[in-house]
Amino acid sequence: MPPKRKNEEVEDTQEHDSKRLHTEEESSTKLTDRLAKLKELKRRRATEVEQGNRRDRNLEFQRSKENPRLEARDARKKAEALKLLEKQEAEDKGEDYERKQFWKYSAESTALWEEKMAKKAQRANHGFTDHTQAAHKKYERLMSDFKPDMSSYQEKRLQTIERAIRNGEDPSDIVATANSLDYADIDDKPSKEAIERLALETKKQIEQRETRSRERKQPTDDISWINEKNRVFNQKIARFYDKYTKEIRDNLERGTAL
Repeated sequence: MPPKRKNEEVEDTQEHDSKRLHTEEESSTKLTDRLAKLKELKRRRATEVEQGNRRDRNLEFQRSKENPRLEARDARKKAEALKLLEKQEAEDKGEDYERKQFWKYSAESTALWEEKMAKKAQRANHGFTDHTQAAHKKYERLMSDFKPDMSSYQEKRLQTIERAIRNGEDPSDIVATANSLDYADIDDKPSKEAIERLALETKKQIEQRETRSRERKQPTDDISWINEKNRVFNQKIARFYDKYTKEIRDNLERGTAL
């Protein structure tokens, strides 16, 4: 083999080795960079979690110090104090405090308020009420909120007059009686709006009934009992010891317990 060809092969081998080494160095550099980025992401994630847990602990600590009843009482006392101060200032200036208060409301709103109070006084229960009286009272309340469709009523009224004229009857006597079955006609169907209004009103009454129910509803979440006796026992334990173990339970839920 000529020496020139041998030199070319040696140079090619050296060049190939140098390229391979360069590729390996680039791969190792990329791997090192990726590992460094991964460590940085883990560090940031741990820092964010720690900061979030610290923030939650501080909020819970602040809430544990607050008492909603005390805040409501302070707000009520503050409102009463401001009212007394305004009343005293009005008396010092020789003004009528009650009349001055009415300046804050319009005549329309005052009339509506008085009408509302009058209706409330009429619906007030001043003695024993049986089921019939309670049902009648509820019926009157529902009818007071009911808004009839006068256009549909006038249309049906005209149809009744036309039918009476065709039958040779007196059109002036079109008042429905208790024995009238005109409302039960096959062609007389309620409108879609009336059906939706009835459904919404029924749903509203069901929600009010469930909200005002005095029955003690059992909690559906955080079930830590196996039978009724165990549930009562857990309630007794929680009544006396929950205030001491609240912080530990919160830490366990957050996953920050030591």
